[in-house]
Amino acid sequence: MTGESSGRVDRENSTDDGSSSGLTRRAALAAVGAGAATGLAGCLGGGREEVVLTGMEVYNWTGASITVEITLSAGGSELLATTETVGNNSSTRVTRDWSGDAAAYRLQVAAVDTELAVDADLPDGTWARGRCAWAEVDFGSPNRQREPGGATEAYSADARLRDNDEGPFGEQCPPE
Repeated sequence: MTGESSGRVDRENSTDDGSSSGLTRRAALAAVGAGAATGLAGCLGGGREEVVLTGMEVYNWTGASITVEITLSAGGSELLATTETVGNNSSTRVTRDWSGDAAAYRLQVAAVDTELAVDADLPDGTWARGRCAWAEVDFGSPNRQREPGGATEAYSADARLRDNDEGPFGEQCPPE
């Protein structure tokens, strides 16, 4: 047999124009798929499972002063239990008096005279930022809801991590 082409195209090992190359169509598709999966990993989880929690700030937008009970635990041990009063349109800071070690935390904050409460795992597996973070707890951000008979205002409660460089606890991150 000579080095002439047989006229057949090996579809598995060819490019779109029919020529043969070192990269098969199947390999190219696999490479693109792997890149997309890697890019999505940060969006679908894959974040830190532990952080150094440097403090928390509790915000109140409910229209009245509230008293909140705060419990912070890690590894099944209670690290903090305190009661704080937060004025309307104000906040209160809770500075760290627990270990500076990275951990997975459970934060529970409940407003005493309302049904507003937060029960959060921090981090939740999606925190892809620095090893130190602080918790922002927000009571009373209005959520407009429609009910039969007219519009009413329902308040919510939420907790989220904030990067240590974004807030009042920047100097609280212990050295590595």
